[in-house]
Amino acid sequence: MELDPLALSLIYQFGTNAAFLFLAALGLIVILGMMNIINLAHGELMMMGAYVATIAHNQAGLPFPLAVVVSFFSVALFGTVLELLIVRRFYGRELGALVVTWGLSLVLGQGTFLVFGPFMPAIKIPGGSYSYGSFSFSEYWLVLIGISIALVIGLYWLYRYTKYGLQARATMQNAEMAKALGVPTSRVYTLTFSLGAGLAGLSGALLAPTSTIAPFMGQQFVAPAFITVVVGGAANVISGAVGSSVLLSAIKTPIGMAFGAFLGTVALLVAALIIIRIMPNGISATIQKLMDRRRAASIS
Repeated sequence: MELDPLALSLIYQFGTNAAFLFLAALGLIVILGMMNIINLAHGELMMMGAYVATIAHNQAGLPFPLAVVVSFFSVALFGTVLELLIVRRFYGRELGALVVTWGLSLVLGQGTFLVFGPFMPAIKIPGGSYSYGSFSFSEYWLVLIGISIALVIGLYWLYRYTKYGLQARATMQNAEMAKALGVPTSRVYTLTFSLGAGLAGLSGALLAPTSTIAPFMGQQFVAPAFITVVVGGAANVISGAVGSSVLLSAIKTPIGMAFGAFLGTVALLVAALIIIRIMPNGISATIQKLMDRRRAASIS
């Protein structure tokens, strides 16, 4: 039986919307969930990843996949320096961290504008496209969907099966107790901020071929990232990012296809307000409560 082109297009749009939301929010939710730091420079870290990838690919001639890897490590290293010199001074002072990361976003945006100018030549979208019926499907977005799934699996493995993951989860639950038990919480915070920054740079590099490369391009990612993070909640980094991006995409996609992209975005915002009203601590906290209840019921 032949698949309906409209149904296939709906599935494709759902996957691309979910992948975009997941990639936009990933670095932000890692830093918020593990460190309780609201990083207002998240968009600029994504912008840095896009710039590094563009320079590495267009000017240095590196293959695009390698340019993406370079972006991850470059922005992760920059995040390490930021954490060591600035961010660690504001742990436990959420408002102070909010203001300082906002200041960093202004410095990074304006500094990039002064050094590189208003625009850079765009990266050509890798791959081609497939046609089915009257619809066209980009190979590159299919790759991004696959990369998003791979990142979910990779992060789950990192936090579930590595020493760093065990220490990070302990620090997240009770930093003072973890420190008393010998966990190097300062190093965990540094590695976590570096990982979150690197993931933001990775996402910016991956989305660079689909965007205009400009100093303030990060602003287009900030609103979707924060909506996804708030709806997902910070109780669990992975379930929060995945659950939120999938749910919001499931709402935005059919309305966007039926009534246009603008109304699809409006529907996403309205849905986010309703979800936050019903689940004020986010999807991940709700999932965690259900798991705790099931665990308690199985024990009793």
